[in-house]
Amino acid sequence: MERYYLEYELSDGTRVMLAFDDINDRDGCHISLDMYKVQLGPVDMEVLLRVVGKFRGTLLAPKS
Repeated sequence: MERYYLEYELSDGTRVMLAFDDINDRDGCHISLDMYKVQLGPVDMEVLLRVVGKFRGTLLAPKS
């Protein structure tokens, strides 16, 4: 099975790596996070986890 990855930067500068089993889930998550940022405000860890969960993603680890 192929995995698809997304690296994303939170509002506090923390970079996280996310993994998805489906490319459409990865792309949908990325689009949703960026739309949230533009329309509703900063993306923090709480927001990230909520959105990632909707797209069946997994938080792998914060990056240094």
